This record gives sequence, C-alpha cells and structure tokens, in this order.
Amino acid sequence: MVKHIRWSCAPRAAARAAARLGGTFLSVVAHCAVVLVAASLWATSLVAQDPGAGNPPAGNPPSGNPPAGNPPVVTPPPATASQYAKVLVDKVALRCWPSQVATPPVFEDVLTKDEVVQVGAVDNGFRQILLPLGPVGYVSKRFTKTDEQGNVTSSGNDVSFRYRPRTSEAPVDYLPDATVLAVVGEDGDWWRVRAAGVKAWAPEAELQIVASDDAAVTAAAATAKRFAGEVEARRAALAAQQQKAAQDTVDLGAVRVVEDAFEQQVKKPATEQNFAPLTEALAKLEASLAADSAARPVIAALQKRIETQNWIAKATQVQQEKPVKANDVQPVLQPKDELERFQSIGWLRYESRFNMPGTYYLEKGGKRLHTVSCSTGRYDLALFLDREVGLKGPRRRPTAANGQDDSLDVERLEVLGSAPPR
Repeated sequence: MVKHIRWSCAPRAAARAAARLGGTFLSVVAHCAVVLVAASLWATSLVAQDPGAGNPPAGNPPSGNPPAGNPPVVTPPPATASQYAKVLVDKVALRCWPSQVATPPVFEDVLTKDEVVQVGAVDNGFRQILLPLGPVGYVSKRFTKTDEQGNVTSSGNDVSFRYRPRTSEAPVDYLPDATVLAVVGEDGDWWRVRAAGVKAWAPEAELQIVASDDAAVTAAAATAKRFAGEVEARRAALAAQQQKAAQDTVDLGAVRVVEDAFEQQVKKPATEQNFAPLTEALAKLEASLAADSAARPVIAALQKRIETQNWIAKATQVQQEKPVKANDVQPVLQPKDELERFQSIGWLRYESRFNMPGTYYLEKGGKRLHTVSCSTGRYDLALFLDREVGLKGPRRRPTAANGQDDSLDVERLEVLGSAPPR
C-alpha cells in the first residue's frame, strides 16, 4: 500500500511544479497524473483479487490484461490422445494444403469408403491425415544420397518435396538434410518417395470421428499397411536384386574357372587338345543355374568358342596326318559294249554348276562313267539328254594336276533308247 500512496502523492507535486512553469505545461502534467492514478487503482484491485503469488490460477485466465512487467503464465495444452476417423464417401484424395480451391493440388494417395485413418488437427475445414510414412511425393535425385544398401536420404538443406515431378510448381514441403526417404519407385530423374512428417489433408465433412478403441486401431493399421505396401514391395525387390547379384557373381566365377581351363587347352598342340571334359562341365553348370542367371549367355558364348576350337583342332590333326596308301582299292571297270562298235554306252545327263558352264556326262547303272563333249560341234548334246546313247571318240584320262574326270570327245553318237514317259 505504501507503493500506491507514493504514486498518489505525485499529482500534488506535479501541480505545484506546473503552477511555476505555466498554464500549458500544467494541463499536460495534470493529464499524466490522472493516468497514473487510474493505473495505481487498477493494480490495487488486481492485488486484492489474487490472494496468492500474483499469477492467475491454472484454468482461470483473468478477464482483463495483465499488469506491465508481469507476463502471464502460459499453461501448455494437455496431450491429445490419438484420434481416428472413418471415410464417409467413396473416394477422398489427400490434399497438399488445407485450402478451399476449385482444383486443389492432391497427392497420389486416395482413401476409400469405410477406411479408418489416424487424424490430427483441423485447419480451415480440413482434417490432417497422419500417415506413418507420409504421403507419396517426388524428390529430385540430384538432392539425394544412396548408400550401398540402397537407402535414400535427402542431401542439403530445404530439399523440395513435390506432389508431382515438376519444378515449375511450388513444393509441398521442404525436407531437412539427411531425411530418410521411403522409396516406392522412380520417374526419370525423380525418386517417388514417402517422407514422414509431410502433412496431408482431407475435408472434415467427408470424415467421421470414431471411438479410439481396439477396432479403430486395427482398422487404421490395415490402412497404413496398404499405403506402406509399395515401400515393402520395393524393399523386397531390392533384396531380391541384391541376392541375385550375389548369386550371379558366384555363377560367373564358376564359368571363369572353365574358361581358364579352356585357355590352357588352346595353348597345347592340336594333337593334345581335349575339350570333352570342358563341354561336360559347362553342361552340368548350366543345368544348375536359374533361368535368369547372368551366367547363361556367358556359358553359351564359351560353348561356341569351345566348339569352334575343337573343330580347328581336329582339322589341324587331319592336315598333319600323312596319307596312307590304299592297297585294297578295286579299279572301276568300264562296262563292255556288247555291240562292240561304241567306246561307251549309257544315259546322257547334264549337270549345272554355280557361276560356271554346265557339263554333260554319261551314266550307266547309277555310276558316272565320264564327262562328254563334242569339240567338232557335230552334235548338239542338249538334244540327246536323258536318252541312252552309244558314243565313239577319243578319250582323255584324268590327271592329278587338273583334277578332271575321265572325258570323251564325241565323234559319233547313236541313240539306243529313251526313258519311258512319266
């Protein structure tokens, strides 16, 4: 009370000073004195209302403004228990912001009727949807890091998180450095990811708050599992890919062992090369591989190399062998001309040759006797094809130099018969 008495004496002193200084200044000081007296009386009333330490009790904020220099104690709101909501309409697209626009930007995630989700605060008629891994969005690969296990994190401060892969639109959110991204796919230079902490919204009119019982928790867990399915599928695919890569390494190592053995065989002389064990080993290895093993095309290429080298080795062996003189070769006997007026009797045939003139030859009993020509031009041999003829003329024996068949130059030709019509 002493404090307030001192404030109440101040107007009198101010009045005396004002009398000495002049009428104008007197009016100003008098106005200040009235204000100070009013403030003193208001403070006295607050002290009289508060029997405690001077702060309002929790839960009962004062009706007026607090005195200067004594800020009120802000009591934090009690912790809110988890809330759950059920979808009332057929489909609800999760919005990027709680805004009332005709065509709002939305995430790819969609809630269906009767699904239960965990929800949060209300803003502008929209309810926040709490997804465990966050909504699906896009992050540029330039601002991410990927470790050896395939885990992706953001790289840099304020990395843009977008609801579709376009840099011409405003980001939905900004991610701090090293934010873990749950990758669900790729789109060119973009990761398709979920990021925990990114907010999604749905119209509150399309949701119904339900009791937070075990049934709601179970239903919300099922919805969350559905949204996390793509993430789990990619993790499983990544694990399978890593497992396949490890198995491919083992398979290719086994093929390499056979390939090294093949190269050692090639270095040996042709007469000592043996590729049968290598072919057998490759066949057994190929039978043990998976259908999509990376070693299969390598085995096919190696088998082709072995087959080619085996053929070369056998050809080289044949080339290096010395010819063996044949002692039991029976000479070809010329059929005797029973008429004894021809040198040879048989069927006249014609053989065409690629890029070379054809040849006429005489055939009898399925055997080719000799080639036939007519250097004088007396007979057009084409007129006697497939007819049995008797020929007379000089003969020339084949030589090893020219490699030609025994030939007969026709000077006389006689038709002996013709084949029956077909």
